[in-house]
Amino acid sequence: MPAMLFVMSEMFHKLFHDAGHGEGGALAALASRDDDIKRAIDTYGAPADRALPASFETLAKAIVGQQVSRAAATSIWNRMDAAGLVAEATIANSTTEIMMTAGLSRRKAEYLIGLAIEITSGTLDLAELGQLPGEEVQARLTRIRGIGAWTADNYRLFALADMDAWPINDIALQEGMKLLKSLNTRPNANELDKLGADWRPYRGAGALVLWHLYGVIVRKVTVADI
Repeated sequence: MPAMLFVMSEMFHKLFHDAGHGEGGALAALASRDDDIKRAIDTYGAPADRALPASFETLAKAIVGQQVSRAAATSIWNRMDAAGLVAEATIANSTTEIMMTAGLSRRKAEYLIGLAIEITSGTLDLAELGQLPGEEVQARLTRIRGIGAWTADNYRLFALADMDAWPINDIALQEGMKLLKSLNTRPNANELDKLGADWRPYRGAGALVLWHLYGVIVRKVTVADI
């Protein structure tokens, strides 16, 4: 029986092998400068590889998932898929009313149509985003209606393997930092930003550790379920 081929994602490569800053993998580099991170990895293991494709679908699913539960977002996406409303070309030529039949709110339907038009018209080139610095990716994505800082940060981290993406508005991330640093209260976005300042350029790797910590300790699940 032939051996199965393992295709390493860019995220996995940067996390464990080479993040591009001359210090090897991002996790090891981060652990070397923060004893709490090292302790968390030693105790709970490394976070899972959660790489996502750098695609319209990844961004569209992020929009669908805004302010709803994971189960609700999955249900809506499945309804969109069943109705043939998941390809950017189809959505770009659809209407708000048609998109809403799959369970989307009017606003999210408008967001998805706008995003699809940006891509099909060539205004947004997703392939080019991976060649830009993180701050430029952030600025470009957040110019699109319906994509805020949280969605842009997550796309940078999971789709582009940006090891310095730092979604400071994420509640689970804030709770993870509270656990990591044994804080009395959950840090807000500004406080989390300051707490992660010394982790540059590996804040994205730190985010993965914090999500993992939160998932294992608080939710008793793996980070992939968060």
